[in-house]
Amino acid sequence: MTPRYHMQDQVHDRIKDLMGENQTFPWNEGRLPNIVAPAIIVLFLLLGLNW
Repeated sequence: MTPRYHMQDQVHDRIKDLMGENQTFPWNEGRLPNIVAPAIIVLFLLLGLNW
């Protein structure tokens, strides 16, 4: 029979797998904000010049 804490660890690991917490995405590494921020600034500048 497995110990109780081992079973709890398995349950928590399975919940993390289902919630997708173990997946890594490129935007978690800080690349996306470095691309999106200047894009938003340029977009607002272009809209302001066009208005």
